[in-house]
Formats: sequence, C-alpha cells, structure tokens
Amino acid sequence: MKYIIDMIDDIRENIQNANDYTLLAMLLKEEDLKNFQNAGEKIITSFTIDHDTKQLRLGFLDENVTTKELLECVNSLKMEAMMYEIVVKVSDEHPLMPVIGFGENHEQKQYTFFFMI
Repeated sequence: MKYIIDMIDDIRENIQNANDYTLLAMLLKEEDLKNFQNAGEKIITSFTIDHDTKQLRLGFLDENVTTKELLECVNSLKMEAMMYEIVVKVSDEHPLMPVIGFGENHEQKQYTFFFMI
C-alpha cells in the first residue's frame, strides 16, 4: 500500500517533478517463486481525492491528465492528506485496488503505478 507522500517523494527523486509524463496503471500477477508478470496496463486518465475514505483514486474516465495535473492537485493538499492511500479504480464492478509501487520509463515519458489482482 502506497500513500500520496510516497508518490511525491518518488516523482521528485525519479523523474525530477517532470510535468509531461503520462500516467500508467500496470496490473501485476504473481507467478510461482514470487515472480511478478505484467497482466495488463492502461493509461490513467482521471484522478479524484476522496477525503471521506482518505484516498487518491486513479481511474480511466475520458479526461487527459499528466504528472503536471497530478502534482498540482496533491501539492495543494493539506499535510494530513499526504497520508491518503493511493488506489486504482478499474471499474464499478471491481473493488478498489491499492497501489503497491511506482516506476518510470524515461524514453516513453511514462510514470507507472503498480497494483495486483
């Protein structure tokens, strides 16, 4: 489980707060011997802050977001919101899935959120 503060630190350290990275959700599936396989990926096109559940929800609405919009949103939050959990909302039929890690692809300018089924 990752929190907004973890994401902010990771973005600062690994992509130097670049504003033009596409956000990507990557579903991981655990294989034998603790190996993880990519089970699918999709570009994140929306996010919302839910103060009631204390979550940053990443989703797939028909919007266009990059690290710029994400950083502008989270940088305006109060300090207690830095401990909100980051989750992925795949669809209304699926439960919210916690983000377990981050990654980046500098060549394709993608910032990735990893989650598992």
